[in-house]
Amino acid sequence: MKGKIIVTAVGGDRPGIVAEISRVLYKHNANILKTRASAVGSLFILVMLVDLTSANASADWIREEVKEVGMRLGLGVSVEDAEGFRRRKKLIAFDMDGTLVEGETIEELAKAAGVYEEVKQITKDAMEGRIDFKEALTRRVRLLKGLPLSEVEKVKQRLKIASGAEDLVGELKKAGFVTAIITGGFDVFANHVASILGIDYVYANKLKAKAGRLTGEFEGVILSPQDKLKALKEISRKEKVKLEECVAVGDGANDLILLEESGLGIGYNPKEPVKRKADALVERTDLGAILALIGVSQVSREVARRLKVEG
Repeated sequence: MKGKIIVTAVGGDRPGIVAEISRVLYKHNANILKTRASAVGSLFILVMLVDLTSANASADWIREEVKEVGMRLGLGVSVEDAEGFRRRKKLIAFDMDGTLVEGETIEELAKAAGVYEEVKQITKDAMEGRIDFKEALTRRVRLLKGLPLSEVEKVKQRLKIASGAEDLVGELKKAGFVTAIITGGFDVFANHVASILGIDYVYANKLKAKAGRLTGEFEGVILSPQDKLKALKEISRKEKVKLEECVAVGDGANDLILLEESGLGIGYNPKEPVKRKADALVERTDLGAILALIGVSQVSREVARRLKVEG
């Protein structure tokens, strides 16, 4: 189905941004109805209202080409249907590893346990979709058997919060967003990150321990990709928020279901499967670009207001 879409691009200002994105749209006979551009701090933000009624390609095809151009230009870019863009987002769920914290926490545990190379390879295969998530996580955790809890605590204290994460969550809270961490990572780290950032909800896996050491097993059920979606639905019911009013942010194959089913799925430093499926892509180290993509910025709020008025 073809209709109106909103293209949002965010990044450092540079020549050719408008021209490059416009070229893709014109190539497919898409009609650019309105363009708004502005600088907010160090970010250049471009928002276009585009009519695809007479386009010679599908909306999905155009979406993929626009995302590819945005990535090539080093921009954060989203492509939403106009109705979705107008709809105010109210809840945002983040993956933890590689999103709110730098790196993969399980790999830090693996270093402490002396099994880093084995765990790193399994992680890579899982994030790129070559190994089932539950199998990959079970295999990695099994390798951690015998690791003292004192080492787990040291890893927790060394965690590096991603650049811009505190400002991002702070701005989201000011804008009235409910915030959540929904991760296949571990609760010992997720709860720590949530306490630092002021996150409202945490869903994560729990490592089993006995006599002060990890057993190589989990407590309870492993949080699978399907369980991540169940968690988001549970939070949305509690907060009386519709699923289409939710934003999900993640980077790997285990985030795909969450990204696809939420109102706006943002791939942050995305792996290949996410690049193809997410509504929005950000390959920046500055999480602040997400604010513009979801409308929490001066220019994007103004554009949304004008679109409501002008249709």
